[in-house]
Amino acid sequence: LNMNIRISALAALVFLATGCSQKDPAAEAIDAAEGALEAVYEDAQKYVPERYTEVKAELETARKAFDEERYADAIATVKDVPAHAEELAKVSLEAKQKHLAELNAEWTRLSGSLPGLVAGIETRLGELGKMRQLPKGIDKQLLEEANAAIGSAKGAWDEASAAFMAGDFDAAVTKARDVEAMTQDLMVRLGIQAG
Repeated sequence: LNMNIRISALAALVFLATGCSQKDPAAEAIDAAEGALEAVYEDAQKYVPERYTEVKAELETARKAFDEERYADAIATVKDVPAHAEELAKVSLEAKQKHLAELNAEWTRLSGSLPGLVAGIETRLGELGKMRQLPKGIDKQLLEEANAAIGSAKGAWDEASAAFMAGDFDAAVTKARDVEAMTQDLMVRLGIQAG
C-alpha cells in the first residue's frame, strides 16, 4: 500500500512538473499569438470581420485553457493563430484593395457628374429667380428651399472633395452620395430633366 501511495505521489509530482514546465511556453505562445493578431486587427476587423472573429475565438479558447492551467491544450489551440493572423493580413489586404478600387470608381463617377449637376441647378434657380410668373408647380417657398438646399449641397461637395484630398475615401464617397441624392431631389422638385 505504502509503495502504491509513493508511486501515486511520484506520478502527481511528475505531472505537476510537466504542467509547470509547459506554463511558460504556453504564456509565450499566447503572447506571440496576441501580438500577431493585434498587428492585423484594424484592417481585419474592418474588411474581413467574420474571419477575424474566428481567429480571435481560437485565441480566447487558448486563454481559457491557460487560465484553467491546461497548458498543453492552450499551446495546441494557440499554435496556429500566428499563421492564421498572417493569412488574415493577406485576405484583409486584398479586401481593402478591392474596397478602395470600388470607392475610387465611385468617386470618379460622382466627381464627373456632380459639379455639372450642381451648376445646372444653380443656373435653373437663377432663371426662376428672374421670372415674374413662376412655372406651374413652383412657388416662392420652393425656390427659397431649393436655394438653401443647393447651398447645403455645395458645402457637402466641398467637404467631400476635402475628404478625398485628405485620403479619407470612405467619407468622401459617403458625402458625395449625399450630394447626389440632394441634387436628384432638387432636379425632380424643380422639373429639371437629367441630361
